[in-house]
Amino acid sequence: MKIEVILLPLLIFVSGCLGGDRTVPLTEPIECSTDFECTPAGCSSQLCAPKEKASEIITTCEYREEYSCLELTSCGCVDNKCVWNQNEDYLKCIEEVRS
Repeated sequence: MKIEVILLPLLIFVSGCLGGDRTVPLTEPIECSTDFECTPAGCSSQLCAPKEKASEIITTCEYREEYSCLELTSCGCVDNKCVWNQNEDYLKCIEEVRS
């Protein structure tokens, strides 16, 4: 009986402290549904981003040798995310650049 008397106010206190919106999104935001909705972005065109947000993206203007590998691939939509297509030629190039 004493444990119940102590636990009940504690549970009420803790649940009151949680407050706010307790909902958690079950999925990540959808950036794209087709390759056409994605485009290279950034000063060196090193990012693959949604076309609607590409002009808002600001990066430092530096060039890394691995950026040359991006010519071997394409920016497109995979699983509702804008990403670089990591094909065999691209992966081989990255490996060569980093070694």
